[in-house]
This record gives sequence, C-alpha cells and structure tokens, in this order.
Amino acid sequence: MTAIAPFAVVPELPYLCRMMGATTAGWETVHTVHDYYDGPRNGIADYRGVPHAYKCEWDDAADDWSVVFLLSPITPEQLAAVEEDWSIWRRYLAKFQQGTLEPDDKHPALAADWPRHTQLQATVEDALLVDEARAERAVPEFRGTIEPEHDFKVRWQSSSE
Repeated sequence: MTAIAPFAVVPELPYLCRMMGATTAGWETVHTVHDYYDGPRNGIADYRGVPHAYKCEWDDAADDWSVVFLLSPITPEQLAAVEEDWSIWRRYLAKFQQGTLEPDDKHPALAADWPRHTQLQATVEDALLVDEARAERAVPEFRGTIEPEHDFKVRWQSSSE
C-alpha cells in the first residue's frame, strides 16, 4: 500500500479503510479552513477532542511548508464566533458560485451579513492566533474536500519537534 503524505486530501479514504478492514477512528472535526495551499494551512480543528487554532509551520531551511502544525486551544466563545463567521463566508461563497451576488456584496460577506461579520472579526482573528512558544506541535492527515461542500476531517500524530 502506498503511504499517504501528511496533510494529504483523500476523499476515498473511508472506503479504502473499510475495504482493508481498517478503521477511521481518531478522525476529528475541521471546523474551518482559513488558509489553503496544497491542503489546509490555517483554521480551527479539534485536537484531542478540543477546538484548537491550527497553523502550518514554515520550514526556513527547506524554504517550504513543514509537515508540523502548531496548535493552540480556543475558548467556546471564540469557537461560536468562528463558526458564525464561517457560516457568513459560506453564504457569500454560495452566492458567488451561483453568480447571484448583489452590487453591495463584497468578499467575504453578503451585504446583509457585513455588519455582523465586522462585529465578529476581532474575535475570529484572536481565535486564529497561535502562540508559537506555547503551542503544541502535531502532524496532521486531512481527508475530505473543500468544495463544493466543506467536509474535512483530520487525524493528528504527535510531533517530537
């Protein structure tokens, strides 16, 4: 069997695991993906059952993304704000993809949602901050899709770095 690279997006993984008699236990929820480049790089996901901000480390020596992600826990209030703002973004994205945006709609929110998006912005930005000095480090394996529906899961392996 071919090894799957860390942060590989594998939509057929549950099917392959069932065919091989393996389990998909240990998969956790990816609440949001705020930055995506060849896979999720920044957002909110559960780590050991608790919502955390995740951020991919940059490897200066390799001049590329590391396989190691930094993780910092967030509060229930931050999670609520992030999820509400994520819903605002998804409504905007749906209208954009349908080609039905109105003139006052602007990225990343519909005109009707803009005031609430603005209210949530500071809380969301704070939630996404990762304190590198205190962060936990882990290597993710993502599965799922970003489009047309956000449907990601992640399984974390501890990192000794």
